[in-house]
Amino acid sequence: MSKSKNKRLEVVRSILNENKIHSQVELKERLKECSVRISQSTLSRDLKELGYIRAPIGDGTYRIIKVEGGEERLDLLFRLGLVELSHVNNIIVIKTKTGNAQAVCTAIDHARIDGIAGTLAGDDTIFALATNKAVAARVVTELKKYIG
Repeated sequence: MSKSKNKRLEVVRSILNENKIHSQVELKERLKECSVRISQSTLSRDLKELGYIRAPIGDGTYRIIKVEGGEERLDLLFRLGLVELSHVNNIIVIKTKTGNAQAVCTAIDHARIDGIAGTLAGDDTIFALATNKAVAARVVTELKKYIG
């Protein structure tokens, strides 16, 4: 990794740790104030590499937060985002609140749920590929506890 990228990632990490940032546009402005010029696509890649996502925070707004394997973070994302779950054979269909699929999908990926081979998210729908039908049924049962 280049020196400039390392420095940029450190500035991004510092801004996110010290501030409540609600969008990539806001983050890009803060980076500009720190003399860091960055394209939107590079910023998106940096956030992904650092493990940050834009997630709902419960009052109709969003914030860029770090996704870790911690149960509390996953619990928050699932409780705020999941609407409906079903499966057809080994394909799990997860409906989320509008705009939440990417955040919930990233949380699922970071959770490393046993038996999930991969995920794909749109705006309000996630498809998760389970290794078999029994695994799909188990995952749907596990995730349904987050629908309130």
